[in-house]
Amino acid sequence: MPFVCKDCGVIQVWRNTQQKWWYEVMKGDIWTIAVRCRPCRTQERDRKATARQIHLAGLKAKDGKRDRTED
Repeated sequence: MPFVCKDCGVIQVWRNTQQKWWYEVMKGDIWTIAVRCRPCRTQERDRKATARQIHLAGLKAKDGKRDRTED
């Protein structure tokens, strides 16, 4: 099933083995289709992980600051 990557615009094919893995192994929704090519998926996953780490560090710093002001 062909699709255009929403990040880089490259035309990719979501192969039957990939679809089978998604639907049968991961139990993905039947209406789901691929929207990013593999390199863009990896980049997006890394971006989200970095954003999550920054967010958690900010929460930790905020919580530490709150503890000092309550003393």
